[in-house]
Amino acid sequence: MTDPYKILGVAKTDTLDDIKKAYRKLAKNHHPDLNPGSKEAEKKFKDISHAYDLIGTKEAKEKFDQGETDEHKQHHYDQYRKHQQQDGSSGRNHRYSSNFGEGFDADDLFANLFGGGGRRARGGFDSMNLSGKDELYQMEVDFAEAAHGGEKVITLPNGKKLSVKIPAGIESGKKLKFKGLGGAGVGSGTAGDAYVQINVKPLAGFTRVENDIHSEVPISFFEAINGAEIQVPTIDGSVMLKIPAGVSTGSKLRVKNKGAGPENSRGNQIVTLKIVLPRDLPEDLKAALTALEKDYAYNPRANI
Repeated sequence: MTDPYKILGVAKTDTLDDIKKAYRKLAKNHHPDLNPGSKEAEKKFKDISHAYDLIGTKEAKEKFDQGETDEHKQHHYDQYRKHQQQDGSSGRNHRYSSNFGEGFDADDLFANLFGGGGRRARGGFDSMNLSGKDELYQMEVDFAEAAHGGEKVITLPNGKKLSVKIPAGIESGKKLKFKGLGGAGVGSGTAGDAYVQINVKPLAGFTRVENDIHSEVPISFFEAINGAEIQVPTIDGSVMLKIPAGVSTGSKLRVKNKGAGPENSRGNQIVTLKIVLPRDLPEDLKAALTALEKDYAYNPRANI
C-alpha cells in the first residue's frame, strides 16, 4: 500500500505547509515537461501527485491517518482474498485468528468497510464498486495572464493533455474542477474529479488587492510642484497619466480599467506617487532653493 509520507519524505507530525513544500519541490524536479521521454520521471511524478492527494489537505490527511481511504479498503480486501485462498486450500473456515483475534469474521469486517451485507449479501467482492480518486495538479500562470484570463495546456501523469481555461481575475490558490477526469473507478464506480490549483507568479512592481492592481511610481519634486503628464507601466503596456500640481508622496491616482477581471468589469490600477530627489543635488540648485526658502518656507507638520 502507498506510504505517502515516505514518498514525499515527510513525517506524520509535519505541518500541511511542510508537506506542500516537499511536494512542490519533488513535483518540479520530476515533472514530465522537464524530463521529456523519461518513463522513470513520469512514474515518479505520478507517485508524488498521488501521495499529495492522500495527505495534502487537512481532510485527506485525517482520512488517510484513520485508515478510511479507498486505498486502505483495497488493501484490506486484498488481504481478505489472500487469506480466503489460503483457507480454501487448507480446509479451514474463513476466519482470521492471528491478525484480528479468535472468532472474528472477515465477512463482517468487509461489510462494515464497504457497506451493505458483505460478501454474503452482495454475491462476492468481485462485484465491488469504488469511486475513483480525485487528483490535484498545480499550474503556474503569469501575473498578467491571471488578470486577463487565458488558456494553457498541461500534461497529466498518464500522458494525456488537459486544456485549462483560466478565468480572468482568478486569484492564486484557487482550484478549477474537471469532473470525471480523475482516477478511474472500480467496477461501476464513477471516475474521480481532477482539480487544477492556480499559482500566480508575482510581477515586480505590481500587487493585487481583489481586482485592483497597485503600483508605485517615482516623480521629481518639479513634477510634484508644477504637475506633469508621465508614462506609467500597466499590465497592458505603458499609458499616459496626468499628475496634478501640488501632489505629495503617498498621493494615489486611479487608472481606470487597468486592473484584473473580465473586460466588462475590470478593476482599476491604483498608482501611488513617490517624490524622489536627485542623488547628487547640484550646489547651485541647493543655493537657489535656500534663497527661495526665505520667502516660501512652510511647516509640513503643522497639522500633526
